[in-house]
Amino acid sequence: MISTKEMLGTVAALGLAMSAQAQQAVPDATPQPVEDANTVVVTAQKREQRLQDVPVSVSVMNAQSLANAKIDTGTEIARLVPNLRVSNLGDESQPKFSLRGISSSEFNLNAISPTGAFFDEVYVGAQYLGGAQIFDIERVEVLRGPQGTLFGKNTTAGAVNFISKRPRFKEEAEITVGAGNYGYKETKGVVEVPLIEDRLTARLAFTAAHSDGYIHNVNPNGHDLSNVDRKAARLTLGYKDGDGLTGTLRLFDVNNNPNAIGVVNTGLAANGLNANGKDPRINPFNGQRLGDNEVAFDRSGEIAVRGSGGYLTLNKSTDLGSITSITSFLNGRFQNLVDADGTMDPLLHIDFRTRTHEFSQDLRFTTAFDGPFQFIAGLYHQRDNVDIGTTYTIFGGPPVLPILNQQYLQERRSTAVYIDGTYDIDKVWSIYGGVRYTRDEGRLLDFRVTPVIPVQPELSYDDRKPTGRLGVDAKLNRSLMLYAHYARGYRSSAFNGGALTNAADLNVARPEYLNSYEGGVKSQLWDNKLTLNVSAFRYDFRNQQFLNVVGIGNQQLVNAGQSRITGMEVESFLQVNKELRLSASLGLLNGKYRSLVLNGVDLSGNRMIEAPRYTSNIGADYSMPINAYLLTLHGDASFNGDQYFLANNDPKSRVGATRDVSARIALLSPSKKVEVAVYGKNLSDNRNPTGIVLDATSQTRFTTVPYPRRYGVDVTFRY
Repeated sequence: MISTKEMLGTVAALGLAMSAQAQQAVPDATPQPVEDANTVVVTAQKREQRLQDVPVSVSVMNAQSLANAKIDTGTEIARLVPNLRVSNLGDESQPKFSLRGISSSEFNLNAISPTGAFFDEVYVGAQYLGGAQIFDIERVEVLRGPQGTLFGKNTTAGAVNFISKRPRFKEEAEITVGAGNYGYKETKGVVEVPLIEDRLTARLAFTAAHSDGYIHNVNPNGHDLSNVDRKAARLTLGYKDGDGLTGTLRLFDVNNNPNAIGVVNTGLAANGLNANGKDPRINPFNGQRLGDNEVAFDRSGEIAVRGSGGYLTLNKSTDLGSITSITSFLNGRFQNLVDADGTMDPLLHIDFRTRTHEFSQDLRFTTAFDGPFQFIAGLYHQRDNVDIGTTYTIFGGPPVLPILNQQYLQERRSTAVYIDGTYDIDKVWSIYGGVRYTRDEGRLLDFRVTPVIPVQPELSYDDRKPTGRLGVDAKLNRSLMLYAHYARGYRSSAFNGGALTNAADLNVARPEYLNSYEGGVKSQLWDNKLTLNVSAFRYDFRNQQFLNVVGIGNQQLVNAGQSRITGMEVESFLQVNKELRLSASLGLLNGKYRSLVLNGVDLSGNRMIEAPRYTSNIGADYSMPINAYLLTLHGDASFNGDQYFLANNDPKSRVGATRDVSARIALLSPSKKVEVAVYGKNLSDNRNPTGIVLDATSQTRFTTVPYPRRYGVDVTFRY
């Protein structure tokens, strides 16, 4: 693995080479409109900017990119983003992000990811709603590196921002119906109707999909598992007064009801046996080995995801800038009935249940001065209440062990003040930076596990931490920018939601911190036909929050000493001609624990979890007119290195290198009102696990697997 100096040297050399290639063109301080397919506008810094002008490592997928790749949920976006991985221990609407090697080993329902999930700039803490709203989307922005200054706490690794389409204040309608293998059926659409001309409009978007189970349960009294069952809708009301005031109210509802995820488990004891002396991969009804997509479950539990809420965005433009207010509320409910042992015995059953209530308010001022200094300053408040009840049935329950009912209430509050600005020293050089001061408070109330742990005293924390960034960029010309910055990330204290049999396991983990050093080049070459962006970084990670699972009854939330991560990303897009567009990306990582002791074992030097050494993607889009019709072809393939899901790097927690190939062919009518498409996903039939937990109590290797090869056809009608 190349060193930090080598990576930074590569970036610097690349910048100098591009500067020479640009023949030392004179910088142009006057923004010029660029009409090319590679011009992308983002809001990664809370104001609209060209992607090439943003000194942040950002990957962007617009609506067309998402449609071409047939991306329907947040769990799928990693196919197109370097150094982003998504693991899954539950439903497809529960992505667990790992960004640049920073992830969370915790699966308890009160856990918070170090990668923040945002919907239209609203932070959503409930992980089970982190990928459920990918429909009528304008774009998805993945911001790598600490984003605490503008996006707040719990963005140590970065942020994923799902941005829905804005109201257009004109009549519009679209509906897509589709069908595929495994009985897959989907319907999605949008309709917009102006209520008052050029003043008030209403936009309704919806999606619904259902399939048979992809994992066959050989139990004749059970149901097939890991099916698709999702429904969601969003009503958007848009208002503008013609005098600088705009308002957008988004109301949404999510309703998912798939059967429990199909877990393909193996035994950890000798000869592949579990603690009951059974081999989970043997069909108990005929004694034969089960197929790759077969299981024998004694229960066919269901997953239930409910979410509803609203976001109100108000913006008032003035001569000096704009005032923005974003108010949100969210109510959620989640249930996941897990057959964790994956056999016909009630060896380990876990019923996860939670209710969530979230509220946030962001109030900020964004300048539009004539001079060289611009800034964003604001106040932020967020709070959430999480009510959790989890039931554990171990070894069949009584008389061997009692059924354990864990219950508690968690309350968190976060208040912050922030400012972030840019000063143009001259036509080339700028300095940028910002600071955020956050107060995070948390309380854990009425914790108990019936009948083994009585009600415990209240736990609490009160963190008051500054975070920020400081950097410099050089816009050598409109097509070439170099940047370098330092940023500090922070994730607030956390409660151990996994305490089950020992009251001493109930604790508060301290905040974790990340110091980030990053440099990059953003360039457009060959008359803007080629976009080539490169970034290199080094992370020094301290007090990483880490869930140490000794056994299902012994889970400890600890701070994992120190880690260091070095890496880089290369993203390129080439518009060969009007018909053909190519893309390629590469992410490199070297993440290791520098100081980590778990269960008395020194794991220093081990690779970090969910941090493959490389992630890569290639893609192509080709458009070809056929008479008055337009035929478009899309293909993409991702290739990712091996990774571990446990810090001890147990070989049983290792997943080998994976590849995923997808394709889509679409035919658009001359009127552009009808489109027919045929697609295939996971055409390589990748079956490598997407999540692994080793449980010493049940002697089980709990393994979730991706959806198998899928294909289908959909038809879109537009008005």
